[in-house]
Amino acid sequence: MDIIEVLLEGHAALRGEFAALTAPFERPHGVGWDDRVALDKKRLLRDIRGFFAAFKTHETVEDEFLAEVLRLVELNEELRAASAAGHRSMGEMMKLFGAVACSCDGRHVYPLRAVLFRLGEELETHLTYEEKILFPMLRERLPVGLLRELGRRAQEGSQKTSLRAVEGRA
Repeated sequence: MDIIEVLLEGHAALRGEFAALTAPFERPHGVGWDDRVALDKKRLLRDIRGFFAAFKTHETVEDEFLAEVLRLVELNEELRAASAAGHRSMGEMMKLFGAVACSCDGRHVYPLRAVLFRLGEELETHLTYEEKILFPMLRERLPVGLLRELGRRAQEGSQKTSLRAVEGRA
């Protein structure tokens, strides 16, 4: 498995965790919509922790391995700026979401819902950019052996991270 495949698995995990997180909010809203919802707060917090953990794991792999790959590839300034802006934007949305999530009482969910769906748009834009632009360019410009070696190292690192997470829960 190469580094791109590892990162694509991370994208799938993020999308799955995000879908679990947004499921309780997937109901009609608009004029007259009452934001009072009886959410299972324990489940909501568990889903938030799951999404944050998946995001942190993915960002760690990207920071450690994708950054290394990007140094080897000559990106034009526009692509480099777009990638950096996407990461900054996701980081800011995650901070905002975390702050709003901390204040959610499980019943008055409109602020959390609004930030959550904006975060979803930002997340999908970020992942799609990597999948449609960045990853194909990396496959085109880098040797297969290097991509595989980085993938192997990333998998070993994520296994260590998973073990630490399991140990931390025990």
